[in-house]
Amino acid sequence: MELIETYLGHDVSRGLTIIFVCCILVIAAALLDMWTGVDAAIANRERIRSHSLRKTVRKVIDYLRIVVFGVLIDILGLFFPWYDIPYACIVVTLGVILIEGKSVIENLKKKRSSAAGVLDMVGKIVECADEKDAKKLISLIRGEPIKETDNGNSK
Repeated sequence: MELIETYLGHDVSRGLTIIFVCCILVIAAALLDMWTGVDAAIANRERIRSHSLRKTVRKVIDYLRIVVFGVLIDILGLFFPWYDIPYACIVVTLGVILIEGKSVIENLKKKRSSAAGVLDMVGKIVECADEKDAKKLISLIRGEPIKETDNGNSK
């Protein structure tokens, strides 16, 4: 009996820790989005209204409701022996972070920040198929003009 209590106690405490961290990450992502939104508004000389700040609070509450639904799914998962951690809560949190990350990048583009180009640059790096493409990308990053040779290869 003690072994069962220890096993359940350990798994529940680990699961609760993960759920707590997920909630903190959701709140942090929404606050980061608000921060970049306010920065973009200041950079574009727009008025900052309290409505947009209240919208962030409502958004955090809605996101936490979705996380609670993930926790409900995780509670059902406790009936399966292979369901070790709150997977649904983690997936929902990942979704929220991706949504807020996209919003942060949009705010950085509004602000005309060079950090907004990071995602595009990562995509270009991943798309480099050969050495020629990689050299062109390195030249682009360095701000050097791309030189074409007579056979079409860049130097």
